[in-house]
Amino acid sequence: MRVTLGFIIGIALMVSSPALMFAGGQQDTAAADTSGRMQADQEEQGPVALNELSTGDIRTLAMMEKNTGGTEDSTVILTEEKAVEYALENNLQISSAAIEMGMKRRAEEYAWNRFIPTVQASGTLGRMNAEQLLSPSQWSVSAGLDFSLTLNLALYNGVRATQIDYQAGRISYEQARKQIVRDVRKSFYNLLLMQENRELMVENIDAAERRYEQALINYENGMVPELTVLSAQVAWENLKPQLKAMDLGYRQAVQGFKMTLGMDLGSEIELTGSIDAEAIDVETDDLIDRYLTDRLDIQSMLVSIRSLENQLKATKLQVYTPQLILGYNLDPTFGGDPWNDPWFGGDYEWNQRTGMFRATIALSLDGFLPFSQTQVGIRDLKDSIELSRIGLMQTIRGAEMEVDATVEQLKKSRDTMEALELNVNLARRAYEMAEEAYNAGSRELLEVENAEIDLKTAQVEVLKEKYNYLSALIDLEYQLNNNIGDMVSE
Repeated sequence: MRVTLGFIIGIALMVSSPALMFAGGQQDTAAADTSGRMQADQEEQGPVALNELSTGDIRTLAMMEKNTGGTEDSTVILTEEKAVEYALENNLQISSAAIEMGMKRRAEEYAWNRFIPTVQASGTLGRMNAEQLLSPSQWSVSAGLDFSLTLNLALYNGVRATQIDYQAGRISYEQARKQIVRDVRKSFYNLLLMQENRELMVENIDAAERRYEQALINYENGMVPELTVLSAQVAWENLKPQLKAMDLGYRQAVQGFKMTLGMDLGSEIELTGSIDAEAIDVETDDLIDRYLTDRLDIQSMLVSIRSLENQLKATKLQVYTPQLILGYNLDPTFGGDPWNDPWFGGDYEWNQRTGMFRATIALSLDGFLPFSQTQVGIRDLKDSIELSRIGLMQTIRGAEMEVDATVEQLKKSRDTMEALELNVNLARRAYEMAEEAYNAGSRELLEVENAEIDLKTAQVEVLKEKYNYLSALIDLEYQLNNNIGDMVSE
């Protein structure tokens, strides 16, 4: 049975801190509820907290995690769309971002609770050090109830701050999703590229084997020397380690791909797709004019500037406007002996001492001093806003350069693929002619090998350029936060 990292951490938590496990269970339940409210396609029942389970339940959960996406006896067939969907449902980075956004959403939904007064209830049993003339006992019982509420104009900005923070959380969550989609798609096509390269290598090994067999036949018929046979055999054997190295690299890439998808590393996957892409025609200026403001990093910086501006307004209101403090308290005290007299319905009553309603208007004067911490903080906020605006301009210029570079990459790859396709056809024809001549005994083995190397190089270059083109398309969609089909159709 494979033991996952989460399983080991859960066992360590159970052994080291039972109190932490109890608290963690409550937090995990809340987090599950938050994530469930945010994702409509997620099941209503949140994930089970590992530290709430018994040892037997943890073993069961570990086996369930092991079988996520299929058992070892089954193979998960993944298209590009299905791989993206799988990652969006199971990637841990997205789950963390969803929980963080849920926390900010909850804060935004309950931002009005700052208008709820603070309420404190108390009860006191006391004994005087000396007897009191007007009291039958040195003992006394009193109760207290205190309400307090502070109001100022900056409270609105406090509510606004939670709304802006929630907007920032939504952008961060969307950035995490878009980044995972981009990475999954590029990894998917990279794996397809590695598969295509492996198929070319297998074809080359088969061709080398055929040349060795033909050389052996020619040697037995006295047409070529033994050196030709040995050279053909060495060329064939040298290709086998390269295939094993390619298989190892592919396996490591697949494991990383499964980790990104949130899939168990022991599961088997099969990719279905092609690295061919339809050529498109886009212009940098047009894309920048229409879609640059859709970029998530630009939106994030705009929200950050709004947050700083809101903070500056709140600080000024706190300094230059008074605050209204409302309060009301009750402090009834029992007038009799708390040990011998009945507390209710007797001769003694509960009398009010100093309870009252109070309304206070207060204004902090030190904030008006130009060298006070508040005034220095206001100047710092203004500078921070200016720095953020400069950073926004830098981000916009960097984004324009990034989009321009990606569009140029698309054009370069599109033009290069046409030339490379022609090279492949020419190299294939030259290889076929060289192999036919070699089989007839009129060409040397070295000539065939050189022709084969040229063909292999041309084929690999075509595949690489196709991947570069697809990768640039995916990057462009991520950079402009739009689907390439929608951008072209418009």
